[in-house]
Amino acid sequence: MKNLYGTIKINKILGMNNMCIEEHIEYYKLKNRKYGLEIVKSNNTNEENIEVTNIKNITDNEQKIDNLLNDLVIKQITPGSSDVIEDLVKIHAW
Repeated sequence: MKNLYGTIKINKILGMNNMCIEEHIEYYKLKNRKYGLEIVKSNNTNEENIEVTNIKNITDNEQKIDNLLNDLVIKQITPGSSDVIEDLVKIHAW
């Protein structure tokens, strides 16, 4: 089971021509045997440029995964931030 937990949009201006890129980050709550999460980042320039972080079987406790996902959304953590994600998982899973 995969449910959308939250989304954020980040606007970035790149280069000398001030090209604006809008990044979309989606946070999902996963449920198989245990709860997990998935973070997906895409942008408005190229559909092939999608980053995904998927961590399964983090906890049995739904409240703990909700707290973790809430932290990820508030702090606007992206899939490329694997060290930060791993640290937050360790904090919230126990």
